[in-house]
Amino acid sequence: MLPISQESAEKILGNIRIPPRPSILVDLMAERNKSDPNLTTIAHIVSRDVVLSAAMLKTVNSPFFGLRRKIDSIEQAVMAMGSNNVFNILTGLVMRNMNDGKSAQLNRFWDTAENTAFIAALIARRIPDFSRDIAYTVGLFHDCGIPLMMARFPDYMETLKLASTSADKTFTEVEDERHSTNHATIGYLLAKNWNLSESISLTILHHHNLEIFSSRENLPAEVCGLIAVIQIAEALSDITHMREDASWLTNGPMLLDYVGISDNEFSDITEEIMQNRNG
Repeated sequence: MLPISQESAEKILGNIRIPPRPSILVDLMAERNKSDPNLTTIAHIVSRDVVLSAAMLKTVNSPFFGLRRKIDSIEQAVMAMGSNNVFNILTGLVMRNMNDGKSAQLNRFWDTAENTAFIAALIARRIPDFSRDIAYTVGLFHDCGIPLMMARFPDYMETLKLASTSADKTFTEVEDERHSTNHATIGYLLAKNWNLSESISLTILHHHNLEIFSSRENLPAEVCGLIAVIQIAEALSDITHMREDASWLTNGPMLLDYVGISDNEFSDITEEIMQNRNG
């Protein structure tokens, strides 16, 4: 699947509303894109939003990130994580907080996404030269098209049930049949609109397309790695919640092999997740 053209995007979106990029991300990107970005200024921009600041500190201090010391301020977080990583994490948190507690269904959705994001960061720590911060962002953001589909299509909850249980069609194929678009495409367009990196945007677009690992589709290695990590993180989330993941039996060994994680390491990660959850 090639990146989506502007003409195709306008046709796909129809009446689906893509939220504009929040002003805090506009200001943060403007500073980040300077030739010599000021980390103190970046910290001040983040600190303007008390709710996001608290969420940022909670996130970076999570055991899944494995920092050696506790981060007590946004300025420390920026110094420890760097401006790019702060932007990635903050973008995911902004999307998470846009729900504002208005929907129990969306709250459950974002709780699941946050759990997947933390697990993705934990997996990324095991892979050499793999960014845990980008893995976290993709984990939180990869299904961001689902809330937008919920808002647009009254029967989308039925679509989710059908897509989750379909034995002969992929998740996005079920969505395409019922709505002429899917959450991966909508999520990709949102990521592009919010100026997320091309790697993150392409990962969102292709995260249900496991054929990329056997086909000749030309995707960057980082994107393929992120897709594998997200798939593994979702499987681990199911496993640690005592839920079955039928596709894992088929695709799990291939995905673990792709990112270089052994069966023993997979067991160690599972145990660490359970310890962090119970701790």
